[in-house]
Parts: sequence; structure tokens; C-alpha cells
Amino acid sequence: MKTLTKTILVVCLAVWTLPASAAEVPDVVRVLFDSWKTRLPAEPTYESIKDDGSGNISISKLKLEQAAAGGTTGMTLTIDEIRLQTVNERGNGIYEVGDASFAGSKMAIVDSAGTLFSVTVPKGTAAGWYLKDIGDTPAPMEAYRASTTIARKMSSGPMAIEVRGHTITVDGYNSTWDGDPETGAGRFTAKLANVVIPETALAQFDTAGTLKQLGYSDIAFDITGDGEMKVADNKVGLDITVAYIGKDMGVVSLSADVSDIPVAALTENLEARTAGRIPDYTALMPELQNVSVSGLSFRFEDNSITRKLLPMIAALQGLDEATMKASAGAMLQLSLMQLGNQAFTDQAVGAVNSFLKDPRSITLEIKPPAPIKVEELMMLNPATPGEAIDKLGVSVSAND
Repeated sequence: MKTLTKTILVVCLAVWTLPASAAEVPDVVRVLFDSWKTRLPAEPTYESIKDDGSGNISISKLKLEQAAAGGTTGMTLTIDEIRLQTVNERGNGIYEVGDASFAGSKMAIVDSAGTLFSVTVPKGTAAGWYLKDIGDTPAPMEAYRASTTIARKMSSGPMAIEVRGHTITVDGYNSTWDGDPETGAGRFTAKLANVVIPETALAQFDTAGTLKQLGYSDIAFDITGDGEMKVADNKVGLDITVAYIGKDMGVVSLSADVSDIPVAALTENLEARTAGRIPDYTALMPELQNVSVSGLSFRFEDNSITRKLLPMIAALQGLDEATMKASAGAMLQLSLMQLGNQAFTDQAVGAVNSFLKDPRSITLEIKPPAPIKVEELMMLNPATPGEAIDKLGVSVSAND
């Protein structure tokens, strides 16, 4: 599912960032092509590019194809038409597209045996979309910005994902961004709405029929993301929360607040991907050790699935539900004692007991008193985990 989600997002972003033939193209289209080349070493073809000279451009019948080779997957992407409207150059290599639309997009991920899965997106739009010209000799920050595409708003209509003869549907993708076009820094939101995996597809992955026993004939969920990206002094910071919101199940959310990521590491990753090699971070290790973490968290909010699962788990252990709940805290207590941090053990046991009694939410959080660097994390003593728990500010809470 993670691979499918990433592919959907690639479709939504890539449809307006594809390269073309070597023929003369408008500057903004050339910038689009260069941006795409920083992420995938492939040249597409197109039927025509039309430019009315007043900031309105259309590209017809685009096709981008990368063959599967050396055990890696390939990709085919086709788009019937892309329209760029109200295009203007803002200066400093930044181009603004007032409105963009695409029609008839399809991406297929393939291997040597054929198509693994495909994503079809009949239509999509972008508004306030900013592109950066990479230039001839870009600095790491310029190369990184040129590789990204940002827009005030992006959206798609319904999508269809074909996997092993089954169709997964998505109501659409929407994103917003508000920030600095020069660096890409700013606040953002994104959402894949109402992803539905039908019963026939579930049976392929859940051969034991566990979900059906719990009362789920299919699965419907949203995937959301929101946060802020900061850019300064050739470093990037990201404060982000990603959530899986399962209908009649619950919400699983992951949050991270990380700072001082060197832009040079991000551009090395891009260069390695386009060159088909493994990234080499050796020269960047001193900078990477200064990456700092302000917080990490995992949170689950129940919406009925826990109450359905508990009786099943108890039965598998040969217990009734009440006995299993009563013994869970004691078993956890014994497991955590070896950490050598009684305060944390008591807190975790209390949180788990409270959640089992009244399943609403449970949260595991890492919140150090001050941002902690990767270098400091590497120096933590594995022989004294209790001290590490205190230094990292690890906590567990329930029903808050």
C-alpha cells in the first residue's frame, strides 16, 4: 500500500512535470522537462506543443517510458493533454503557472514479466504552480528547489488502481501549500480521499479471512498529511503528521519534527537515483550527524476495531476477554522491568490498562527537553536503556 500511495502522488505531481523531444519548446516547458530529469533519466515523446504567445500552452499526447532492467521495475506514463494557462516569469529563474490542467493520465509500473499495477487519473488541476529553472551550474539549494514542484492548490478527480485484476478506487487527491516560491518553504496539506479496497482484492492479501471475521467486507480509508517545511542556510527542516483514517476502524497517525537536514544530502539522493547508483553520503557525514530531532510520535485513535479485535485475540490465547485484559498489564510490567526505568514502566502499564478498559486512544511520544542531534543518538548507551528513555523524553498516554 505504501508503494501504491507513492505512485498515486507521483501521478498527481508528474503529470505537469514531464520532459519532451528535443524540438524547440517554450521556456516554462523546458523548465518542466529539466525538473523531471532530476528525478528520472528518461526522455518522453509528444505529439505537439502549442503556444499562443500570451502565456497559454498545451502539450498533447505525452508518453514517458522507462524499461525494466537489472531486476528493477520500469514505468510507462501517458497523458492525453496538459494545458498551462497564465504563465509568467517572476524573475530569479522562477516561473509561475496560474492554472494547469491535465486529462487522460495513466501510469503503469512494470517488470520483465509485465504490468505489476497501474493508476488511471482521468483529470486533474493545479493553481498557483511555481517552477524553478535549474540553470547550468546550480548550487545544491538551487538544484534541490528545481527538482520540486509546488502549487497553491492541486487536485484530481476519481482515480482507479488496477492490481492483479482487481480495481481499487480513490475519490481524489487534494493538496494546498502556502509559502515562499523561491525556496519551497511553507505550510502544506495533502489528502487521498476515500480509498476503497474491495472484498475480492482483500481476499488476496488476507487469506485467513481475519478482516471478514471482524465484519469488514471491504476497507475504506483516507490518507492525510500536513505540516511545515523550513529552508535556511542550505538546510531543510520538516514538521509533518501523516495519518491513515480507516472507516469504522480507527486513525493511525505518525508525526516527526526534524531539522538541519543538509540540502546536499537531498541532492546526492536525486543524483544517485538518476544515475542508477547507491547514494554516497560519506563526505556528508559530519553534516548528517548534526541533523536534530525535536519530536516523534505514534498515535492510535479507536473507532470500533479494538473492541472487535480483543475477543478474537483472547480466544486465540484460550482466554476470555476479561481475563486477557486483567493479565495484559502484568505481562507488560514484566517485559518493561528490564529497561531499568520504573517511572516509565508504571506510566506505560497504566496507559495500556486504561486503553483496554476504555479504548479511545493511545500515544507513544518521544519529546526530548531540547532538540537532540543524530550524533547524540549514536552515543546513547544500549546497556542503560532507562537513561536513554529519560534523555529522549519517551512517554506513553491513553485516552487524552
